[in-house]
Amino acid sequence: MIASMSPADNRALFQNFNYRSDAEYVVRIAKIMLTPIGIWPLYGDSMLDKIKYHLQTSIVFCLMCFLLVPHIIYTFFDAEDLTRYMKVIAAQVFSLLGIIKFWTMIINKNDIKCCLQEMEIQYRDVESEEDRLVMVKSAKLGRQFTMIYIGLLYCGALPYHIIMPLVAEKVVRKDNTTHLPLPYLSNYVFFEVEEMDSPFYEILFVVQILFSTMILSTNCGVYSLISSFVMHACCMFEVARKRIEILLINRTDNLHERFRWIIMQHLRALRYVEMIENSLNLVFLSEMVGCTIIICFLEYGVLKEWEDNQLFGVIIYFILATSIFVNVFTLSTIGEHLKEESIKIGEASYSIDWYMIPTKNVNSLMMVMIKSNRPSTLTAAKMFDISLETFCNVCKTSMAYLNFIRMITM
Repeated sequence: MIASMSPADNRALFQNFNYRSDAEYVVRIAKIMLTPIGIWPLYGDSMLDKIKYHLQTSIVFCLMCFLLVPHIIYTFFDAEDLTRYMKVIAAQVFSLLGIIKFWTMIINKNDIKCCLQEMEIQYRDVESEEDRLVMVKSAKLGRQFTMIYIGLLYCGALPYHIIMPLVAEKVVRKDNTTHLPLPYLSNYVFFEVEEMDSPFYEILFVVQILFSTMILSTNCGVYSLISSFVMHACCMFEVARKRIEILLINRTDNLHERFRWIIMQHLRALRYVEMIENSLNLVFLSEMVGCTIIICFLEYGVLKEWEDNQLFGVIIYFILATSIFVNVFTLSTIGEHLKEESIKIGEASYSIDWYMIPTKNVNSLMMVMIKSNRPSTLTAAKMFDISLETFCNVCKTSMAYLNFIRMITM
């Protein structure tokens, strides 16, 4: 019955009193991961909150650099056999992606905050239980994507940082004593890691694990936020499409008011995608390029561990490679899904009995069709679209890079 009523009637019959909890459910995972590192954008506006925000982000960035920079110095300047350490380049690129995402969240904080606030407004102003269920369904799907990615990544990354150093070949000191290698072999320039005594060496070991987990949380948190944003945009298009499909069920109602609601909802969806695109397109570019490099070196790590008869290492590198594949595939899938949902509005406009619409309302339908001719897409810094075709290109490019690396290291 509600479907045959006008939007104004629906509004009178339905009001979402739980919109705050609905919006909180959508972004809960991202909030849990991004709040401890200081880049969750919904902070207070008081002077104390701003000081806390700047202090927290500064400390976190310094800690990230404390982990990444010495590791890069060691790998490219101190490693005796670079071929042996090429497989760890994937960890360095992954950490660099975390830093890029970290700064993107800081620089585009206000735009991302607007996306979050717009999402809450959409849940507040939803005009029927059916529309709310569509939005909640999309939120659950986005959360499932996130949980799969996080599960695979942590199952690979934590053993990589904790267990692999325990089973690796011991490092021999100058006094002929041995100790476990650090999770990230590093050159800290100002002090010699090999000369550190217990318990300082063990403290550094644990600190590196904590800092790497912090970078891991940054990557996972921003990925969760992207997934939530894009799936919410998809549901906005879907809600508008469903209203078009039932547009002519009861032609005695105010058709002009129905068209007005559909066009406004379509414009909100288009603007929301534009906000996501403008604030996160650099992340999309770094993710696609970075994941291509990471997959390449993780595949190289699988081959090297296999050659060294390190079964545990093969398993860890394989899980990590799978998690990055899933990351790229999921991002490409939701980009493809967004594109399809924006196109379906135009298809729905053509599929209804448009010839039954009064002449004075035809222009409204034509506006929707014209807007749908140019589908909404996510782009990598305006260079290429994020789609399943992009996923295929990433797979082919990573294999080409792998073959090149194998040629130069044979």
